[in-house]
Amino acid sequence: MNITDVWGISGNWAEIYQTCFVPSLIAPWVARTLALAAPQPGRRLLDVACGTGAVTREAAQIVGPTGRVVGLDPSPEALAVARSGNGQNGGAEIEWWEGVADSLPFADGSFDVVTCQFGAMFFPDRVAALKDMRRVLAKGGRLAVTTWGRLERNLGNAAMAQAWKERVSPEQAAKLNPPHSLSDPAEIRRMLQEAGFAQIDVQRQAGRGCFSSIQELVWGYGALSELEADESLRDALCADVARLLDGYCSADGLDFPTEAVVAEAYR
Repeated sequence: MNITDVWGISGNWAEIYQTCFVPSLIAPWVARTLALAAPQPGRRLLDVACGTGAVTREAAQIVGPTGRVVGLDPSPEALAVARSGNGQNGGAEIEWWEGVADSLPFADGSFDVVTCQFGAMFFPDRVAALKDMRRVLAKGGRLAVTTWGRLERNLGNAAMAQAWKERVSPEQAAKLNPPHSLSDPAEIRRMLQEAGFAQIDVQRQAGRGCFSSIQELVWGYGALSELEADESLRDALCADVARLLDGYCSADGLDFPTEAVVAEAYR
């Protein structure tokens, strides 16, 4: 039995991420990130670590056809998914660039706004990346960064980590730690200061993760992590997560608390 047979989901990691996790976990934070960034019609916006383009596409609608929007990511797979969903629909035509955050391929002062949603925790040198984001901002330009909060405050991930630890291995459970590795507002503030930003505001915010079912959450993570499993392990993981998230399940699906850290700063 192959992985697709067990988890019922095919595709590369970016396709699975877009299908299973963007609508349920990522999309609810897009409006908050863009509210911090506050792009205006006709402005220039760079979305760093854009992934499959959730923030980028919404930004294009806000700045409109007279603005400029660029989505940059190091992953060709993510960019391929992003491009497949690219449509102007009255917004700016999006430019998709492959590149890394600490060596942005743009001139100084090229953008009025820079956004980075759920990417900064994966940067090898976070301060260097923030310095380069500041470099490409015009004077007075605005930065908006969103990172995941603590694992224990993101109940879906916390439940998956516990189930994986008990049923699979601590190493498998540890795969859910990196997304939550930049969850301290004080650390983010320090990094922004070191990068040279001013008027910094950093705060925790509560949100919600909404899946159609426990199965959608568990099977999605199983496929995304390429976990080798049989139907017995798959079903046991679903039962474990259902128990751990008891109280957050209803006939309407799964609805549990999440937490993120949101930061805004100016050049």
